[in-house]
Amino acid sequence: MGRREIEDMLFADFEPLVREAGVELLDVEMLSENRSTVLRATIYKPEGITLDDCVKAQHILSDRLDVLDPIEGSYSLEVSSPGLERVLRRPKEFEVFKGKPCQVSLFSPQDGKKVFEGTLVGLGTGPNGEETVVLEVDVDQGRSRKSRRGKDGAKESGDKLEGVGADAESARLFAFDRKNVSKVRLVYRDEDFRRGLE
Repeated sequence: MGRREIEDMLFADFEPLVREAGVELLDVEMLSENRSTVLRATIYKPEGITLDDCVKAQHILSDRLDVLDPIEGSYSLEVSSPGLERVLRRPKEFEVFKGKPCQVSLFSPQDGKKVFEGTLVGLGTGPNGEETVVLEVDVDQGRSRKSRRGKDGAKESGDKLEGVGADAESARLFAFDRKNVSKVRLVYRDEDFRRGLE
């Protein structure tokens, strides 16, 4: 089994187990760090993850890994919270972090830009059935984007989508073909820190 297949298999297996511990599983990643293999499980709950949550989930997953034994050789298990500037990978994360500030990086630039910042709306479906990442962008940032058309006259992905859950005067929705999205990362802002202190 390849790395991604192992990650997907473990995610499906672990998800109901950690839910019993009162948290949600966001992702399972198998990484190489300092010539050793790390299996990292990311857990989440709206009010925040505590050390006790991590310890409880670690025990549950360790016991399950002893039964499954999915990885050849030695490895370590890490259980952690999502972090302030998490890169989103799985559909579940796009649902959990809907409404949060994020940054979308593209492989191919659109109107000379490869990076857009705004509020995450979630995953969508484009006109040709393609999966898209939908972002609500400030007019100031998106103003330079004009509706572009390809040789066949069709709008290219990434054009603004007006009036879908956005204030037409202050924001626009942009749908980016997920195949052209290299990274979607949560963005930490000072106001988030201040809000946490209130």
